[in-house]
Amino acid sequence: MSEITREEFDELRKQVQKNTERLAAGDTALAVMGEQLRQIIEKLDKMEAGMSALQEKPGKRWEAITSAVLQWVVTALLAYIAVKMGLR
Repeated sequence: MSEITREEFDELRKQVQKNTERLAAGDTALAVMGEQLRQIIEKLDKMEAGMSALQEKPGKRWEAITSAVLQWVVTALLAYIAVKMGLR
């Protein structure tokens, strides 16, 4: 194996330094992206909770309408029975 010259060694050292700096920059970029991803997930969770609440709203409204109609039907039926029994 041949020995490397001082210039070649210095060039290799520069390349290693550049690669180290690039790796450090990549680590920083990954950390920033990780934080952004965490924030996005947090916002999506909040949006999902809001969507669930909105989806439940028509169901609650329908239950209230159904309950009111059922109460009126029962009241009318009881009134009809009372009239037929002569309990005016």
